[in-house]
Amino acid sequence: MNLLNIKMEPLATTKPPFHICLSEELVKRFSLSKDVTVRCSQHSFTSSLAVSPHKENIIYCSKEVYDSLHLPYKPLHFTAQITQNDVSLGPVIGIVTEISADEEAKFGSITSFCYEILQACEEKGAFGAIYCITDLLHDDIKGYIVNEDRWEQVATPLPQIVHNRIHSRKTEHSSSFKEMVQWLTQKQIPLFNAHYLNKWFVFERLAIIEHLKPYLPQTTLLRKKQDITDALSTHPAIFIKPIHGSQGKHIFKVTKDDHKYLLDYTTFTQPYNREYETFYDLFEALYSPLKKQGFIVQQAIELQTYKDCPFDFRLLCHKQNDLQWKLTSIVARVSQPNNFVSNLARGGELYSPKMVLEHLYDQKHAKSILTLLKELAIDICQHLDASTAEDELYVEFGIDLAIDREGKPWIIEVNTKPSKQFQPEHITTRPSTKALVDYCLYSFHSDDS
Repeated sequence: MNLLNIKMEPLATTKPPFHICLSEELVKRFSLSKDVTVRCSQHSFTSSLAVSPHKENIIYCSKEVYDSLHLPYKPLHFTAQITQNDVSLGPVIGIVTEISADEEAKFGSITSFCYEILQACEEKGAFGAIYCITDLLHDDIKGYIVNEDRWEQVATPLPQIVHNRIHSRKTEHSSSFKEMVQWLTQKQIPLFNAHYLNKWFVFERLAIIEHLKPYLPQTTLLRKKQDITDALSTHPAIFIKPIHGSQGKHIFKVTKDDHKYLLDYTTFTQPYNREYETFYDLFEALYSPLKKQGFIVQQAIELQTYKDCPFDFRLLCHKQNDLQWKLTSIVARVSQPNNFVSNLARGGELYSPKMVLEHLYDQKHAKSILTLLKELAIDICQHLDASTAEDELYVEFGIDLAIDREGKPWIIEVNTKPSKQFQPEHITTRPSTKALVDYCLYSFHSDDS
């Protein structure tokens, strides 16, 4: 394939005698004919070709070309595939999420990420836009782009690959979401990270991998109150977690001693804890919240602490191609004092994993723990990816791992839509965001090859 990064620029004149202009160098390199067709996604425009003496990889197009291709009339960056009489521009990358009326937070907690991924698209030669579900179900597709530092909804071509960043599990079960998935399938448009994976599904898939079993806390699906008493007879403390939960919300921790049961609960505002004299009293307090959705009962690991606060590790992993996974980033998340979850949404703070581990262990031991954590994360991605349905595509996993007081790693959770709220001030585009765009480029060009 003849591929190159190319800039698409508006023609300077509003009434040109021609509609498409390329440099003499590009015309000679690709033996372009007098008439050329410019394509983007499902749209095209054919015109006689003008030649200019400039040497840059720029294609100048009239407003008629932009309008025909359903592109905003502004400088754009693409990866172009050029043949003798054809210039194909792409890919068109879509991010589907919820739209807010708040102009400052147009896409809720991932607003800054949306801006960041559009920047990465431009840097790497792709056109990116943000959509809500209904945007993708209209004949005339419209999406949000950044124009002069403001979000603007414009006509766009049909996306050629779509990243699901819907926040709500309820929305993912809605008829409109299912209609969108069906529509994308009919159009043969890949949708990646198609839905959340529930905790019980993840546990079952990983528990059958023999070498991963030692790193999994003992876990059962909560079906009856006996499951709680059985777990407490084996472990001094347990977690009761919603199988569809995220961000550390609605997790119960039950600790049993000789005389009472202590219940801790994560709320949006502050930790909640109560003591109960009998299991009957404890279960009565739990009954109402537990009947609303599915839960798992899980062994509570006595986690290692940093400055007397429990911590875990978030490892972001991305698919490089159809087979390979790579570790993109790793951070240590330290919980607030007297809190048992470390999620940023619950007040957790980020630290360098190397710094935290070398504070607790000698350099060699710290390095070996870090190496094992990284190997575990990649292993989890590969096995989980292989065990999902054939029509489900996953490109990004957030793997939460922790270590106990002896330094042994434990698998805490796997996220298909890891948090995008944190953005270091000194980094323009995060490696994880670049990795997502890289996969879109790989997928688009491998389909064309």
